[in-house]
Amino acid sequence: MGADDSAFTVELMQELMRSMTNWYGPENWDPDNIADRYKSSLKSSVVSRLNRLLTGKAAVVPVDGATEDVIRNVSRIRDMLGGLSRTYDLLADEYSKATLVKVFAYRLMGHKKVKLPLNTDSYWPRRALARSLIKGRDSIKLNFHNFVLNRFDLRELGYPIEFYTMAGGVMVIFIVKQYEYGKRKPAIKAQAGDYVIDAGGGWGDTALYFASEVGEQGKVYTFEFTPENLEVLSRNIELNPQLAERGEIVRKALWERSGETLTFSAHGPATSVVFDHRNGRETQQVTTVSIDDFVRERKLPRVDFIKMDIEGAELRALKGAEETIRAFRPELAISLYHKEEDFVEIPAYLDGLGVGYEFFLDHFTIYSGETVLFATPKVG
Repeated sequence: MGADDSAFTVELMQELMRSMTNWYGPENWDPDNIADRYKSSLKSSVVSRLNRLLTGKAAVVPVDGATEDVIRNVSRIRDMLGGLSRTYDLLADEYSKATLVKVFAYRLMGHKKVKLPLNTDSYWPRRALARSLIKGRDSIKLNFHNFVLNRFDLRELGYPIEFYTMAGGVMVIFIVKQYEYGKRKPAIKAQAGDYVIDAGGGWGDTALYFASEVGEQGKVYTFEFTPENLEVLSRNIELNPQLAERGEIVRKALWERSGETLTFSAHGPATSVVFDHRNGRETQQVTTVSIDDFVRERKLPRVDFIKMDIEGAELRALKGAEETIRAFRPELAISLYHKEEDFVEIPAYLDGLGVGYEFFLDHFTIYSGETVLFATPKVG
């Protein structure tokens, strides 16, 4: 990997070497991961089972070109190492630093070689709990991958919420809590009375979660523009009238500047104005708004928390929130996983604003999606 001897590079190299003899099977695969499907084979199944039996002893490693893949992937990120090292150095605790190393080891080596921190013995019972919360047979069928959204009742989790979603959404948002960083005290999260920007509303999972957290004195502004997503989102909000008054749906795309017209093709929860997902689908248009302009136009007294999961447009939207960030120093939960360069560019941009943030990192699935950068103002 070159002469770079930064702490990040050293830790990553050590993680890669430790992982070379691993060979995981379906126990390291999320069956609800829509980005890729598990490809089973007799050889892979036998090797995985043998390695589980040989825990602490010599591992069985099939020869299948995996090493060549790792070398190719390492070469892909060679030019990023300096930037990733700077991100690593910005992170304020050892857990965040170790998570960054694990995430990139996984991105380089894949699910056969690396287990992400969430994949522990307690993960699968919690995943089963999420599925157990389906209420009856009422469902919504989507055009996107023929998804079926079941109706969930979250009272067992302490949330008086019913809505249509998938088990993975319940797991990520309400069980492992993707938009909370609880390893720091006090936790980085939306609090009672907060004004929240919910960028990337999808089917309404986060709109309802934040509305529950901010209470009657708070407000949640959820940005979503994909027609099919909006239909589900609106239906979910209507199912929860006790939370509806705490939120507002804004049917525009967050961007660096307001008033631009962007083209997109509907791709369910992965709809993006950055990536081209057309594949023969009809294109549509959406008008942009910046957070700074939105805050000014609505005369918001403050912004306390900004969450972003907008499919690769996070950096552009953050640049459109510079005045808001400088004025209110809101806590941030920003998705980094859509583009590898975001692991470098987003922390660098936010740190460069000079407003005095501490940064933390966590990962909320057992596959490559859902890495979140958290930022909170330094005390004193």
